Amino acid sequence: MITRRAARWGAVACGAILLGGLRLAPGLTGTPLLVVTVAWLLALVGMLWLAVQVLRAMIGTGAALLVVVAAAVTPILLTAVPYSPEWSLRLPCPRNWAWLPTWRLRPSPMGSLRFDVGESQVKLCYGRPAARGRKMLGGPPVPFGRLWRAGANEPTTLISTAPIVIAGVSIPEGRTALYLVPGPETWEVVLNTSTSQWGIESEYTDAVRQTELGRAIVRAEASAAYRERLTFTAEPGPSAGPARSLVLEWEGVRVVFPMGKGP
Repeated sequence: MITRRAARWGAVACGAILLGGLRLAPGLTGTPLLVVTVAWLLALVGMLWLAVQVLRAMIGTGAALLVVVAAAVTPILLTAVPYSPEWSLRLPCPRNWAWLPTWRLRPSPMGSLRFDVGESQVKLCYGRPAARGRKMLGGPPVPFGRLWRAGANEPTTLISTAPIVIAGVSIPEGRTALYLVPGPETWEVVLNTSTSQWGIESEYTDAVRQTELGRAIVRAEASAAYRERLTFTAEPGPSAGPARSLVLEWEGVRVVFPMGKGP
């Protein structure tokens, strides 16, 4: 049986590693990120083991295991199950747990944005990569003329409670993946009902392509300020009403996607 003192200090150490890993990951890549991820996962296992040791003295081993397993599985269930759009708006952004990268710490943290389009409530979930001194748009990471997941990690995903229109393409209620093909002056918008693949462009297979809803062209322009990390915002319509456009800004580029009520 572990002593209270050992449990207390073990929890402090594991907690420090868990919090520190989350803070460090957005600034790391490559081997340093892998090392921090392994340490973070070990600290998570250690924290769960400590929880079992503490709870077993109060409620028994079997009950303690049930409580800890439930606590560990709940975050996965909340982000893995395709809940209704109304529920999904209130839950954390979905994650594709069938893919190994989902289990690692992420240098591109998850971002989300909620807004209204007509009577529809919409949530946008996307990974937020940073430039870190690199040329991203039009450079090797995001070359012009090639499909891009509009972020990092899982595909950038729109969750809507009713049909809406983006850049002239109608999308249904539920989940829709947003891909882009950047260019020097114009960008191609690709909307697809398939969201369970990993976002990396090589996973945009012929089977995924067959579920496309449509494509459209929008113009790119210079942004007023430099954005180190990819950012989406929603611009309201007249009188601060429902959003009328979705705006992407990254580095010195600004792209506007007009939106409207669905048919």
